[in-house]
Amino acid sequence: MRVKYAISLIKAFTISDLKVKYKNSVLGYLWSLLNPLLMLLTLYLVFSMIAKFDIPFYVLYILLGIIIWNFFSEATNGSMQSLIEKAGLMKKFNFPKETIIISSCLVAFITFILNLFIFFLFMLILHVPFTFKLFLLPFYLIQLFILVLGLSFFLSVLNVKFRDITHIWSFVLLIGFFATPIVYPLDIIPFHLLKYYLLNPLARMIIDIRFITLYDFIPDPRNFIITFLVSIIIFAVGYYVFNKRKKLLVEQL
Repeated sequence: MRVKYAISLIKAFTISDLKVKYKNSVLGYLWSLLNPLLMLLTLYLVFSMIAKFDIPFYVLYILLGIIIWNFFSEATNGSMQSLIEKAGLMKKFNFPKETIIISSCLVAFITFILNLFIFFLFMLILHVPFTFKLFLLPFYLIQLFILVLGLSFFLSVLNVKFRDITHIWSFVLLIGFFATPIVYPLDIIPFHLLKYYLLNPLARMIIDIRFITLYDFIPDPRNFIITFLVSIIIFAVGYYVFNKRKKLLVEQL
């Protein structure tokens, strides 16, 4: 019964947040699409002129990286604010606080999936073949969602206690964008630093998702297992911290 109640709340919060997100917006969802496309245009013009990376399907290479990064950024930022935005609701009613974070991540995930369909449309336009390896994509998307949800649990309760976390996380995201292979190839990273660079689970995910979508290549299963384990650990730590502090949320808000 409690699980059914939580699912109903998640559904209600997700629908409500989606409506609020596009309320009074003439273009609605198109703004979520224009953002990665404008970033793509800017980054492509800059890096194609300056760096001139020899990367097949470079436009799609950047676009996929941006779409994944935007989901990561939007979900974590949105979750950090979600508890504060629903403070009034939490003070009036007793319900599972986890549902707020999950629904916030789902809102970003829905936008992410819609943007992926646009990415596939670009693949068709640019004659990139669709192969059976695309059937592996859902496993990577689940892995990505687990990672994002774990971080969101952790950051959301931290932001309630320390409001400066929002500004710190914005700086971390800025650094993280350039520390993740979104616009450049992995081979520009010095070999002796590569093992440290790949400690970033998002970097591994972006690389592997590009392999199965753009380059008809099955990534090393060990990479998936390592990243999946890291994602599970981050999720477990994030949820543990959230669960320990959720009783104090109403007081701190």
